[in-house]
Amino acid sequence: MVNWQDPQVIENWTEVLVNITFVILGLFGWSYIHSCQIESALLRRQLTFRWQIVSYLTGRTFFLVTVILSAVTSIAIPPYIDCYYVLKFLAFSNNIAMACTSTNLVVRTWTIWKTNRFVCVFMALATLGHWFTLMLSSKETQISPSSPSSELCGFVIVNPTYSAASAMYTMIFDFILLKLAIFGHWRSSSSSLFTIIRTQGIIFYFIVFLTSVVPFIFSRLNLNYVMNVFFTWPATCIMLIASSYAVIPTFTTPPTCHRTPVRGPLEGTRTTDEKPNVPIAARVDLSQ
Repeated sequence: MVNWQDPQVIENWTEVLVNITFVILGLFGWSYIHSCQIESALLRRQLTFRWQIVSYLTGRTFFLVTVILSAVTSIAIPPYIDCYYVLKFLAFSNNIAMACTSTNLVVRTWTIWKTNRFVCVFMALATLGHWFTLMLSSKETQISPSSPSSELCGFVIVNPTYSAASAMYTMIFDFILLKLAIFGHWRSSSSSLFTIIRTQGIIFYFIVFLTSVVPFIFSRLNLNYVMNVFFTWPATCIMLIASSYAVIPTFTTPPTCHRTPVRGPLEGTRTTDEKPNVPIAARVDLSQ
């Protein structure tokens, strides 16, 4: 049996975690570049800013800053950087990104159930509870300084109780959103369940839910302070990518019609409507 409290075991897994950080940076950076059409459309004013975009932009921005800052501090630590505040910010920003993953699914599910006030109120209250739980978990995070001979900035030590509670809340919340999305499409469509899952973006709900199970398991095991956070960043990366693709179809531009006069030899002036603008979400290649 592995002694997970052995300092050598902890050091070995810390090195693995540092290497995984660069893998996450590459994966999320690649995904960010290949799905930055929304940000580009907003900057060029081709897409109207709406409330649905807030969690999408917030989660992507915070997690990108998190992985970049984590990678930089694992290579070289400038003497003027206070490691305590850097690690505190990393714990806070990662939880922000984690909260945005579920909020993205809420936005997508909201469009399905927007005519049902009870379901919408439930999702709103559950979202507030989710954010409160994750922020409380960030507040209870402690920072342990590294040894003088170590090149690391320090260690993030999460409270096992709060970490397990927030992970369990995330897992249950994502499962409820998955069920609501499936039932919402099923009740208003004559298609089979398999067709709904395949064509309505439900696969992204499955990815988010199944990925959220892993951090919950290891937070409950409480092997050591490294393993308690080992799968948190990889899980956040995968969940954020999947939930972002799930919510993108809700970012539609308002349809605008331009009337052009057409004159015929036997009739007066009439008008024909041009096709409305294509939603920006339709131009996002989700297969990339």
